[in-house]
Amino acid sequence: MHEIFVLDAHLAKEPDVQDSHSVTRRLVDRLMVALRMEELGPLTIYPALDQRAPGWSFIQPITTSHMAGHYFEKPGRGPHIRFDVYSCVSFNWMHVIEVLHEELGLLDWRATFIERDIEREKQRRIIDIAGMGETIVYEAPLKPGSALHLHQEIPKCSVDQEPVIASMPA
Repeated sequence: MHEIFVLDAHLAKEPDVQDSHSVTRRLVDRLMVALRMEELGPLTIYPALDQRAPGWSFIQPITTSHMAGHYFEKPGRGPHIRFDVYSCVSFNWMHVIEVLHEELGLLDWRATFIERDIEREKQRRIIDIAGMGETIVYEAPLKPGSALHLHQEIPKCSVDQEPVIASMPA
């Protein structure tokens, strides 16, 4: 099983862009503890090149995949973050919200959680989520698309076969 949590949020406070390394290091360290994940490689931080929206992006490889984020202060829209966690080990996405709120001060936010699987027999579980601060105000399962149903008649390919591509119905 592979899980992805994607969150987009407005923030109550502006983290210090000049202190992006310590802000991000503290955030990532707290998330790794909360999610029981381990660092695979060094945390990498990239400053924004467009100073009309100062901020930074980061990626933290973890033993089960990665965490990545993009923080920006766009004038007139306030500070906001785009944050993703991808893992091949199950994790509690609610812990991500708690830590992000404690570290960055979440205002309104939207998120999507996906349990994904490559096997056609298994359906993906997709949850649409929204909240204010650390409070979840909306949580609803989304019905996976019909892509799997379109290809039910197509046999699985072996490694040495060319894949068969089906066309979409008109």
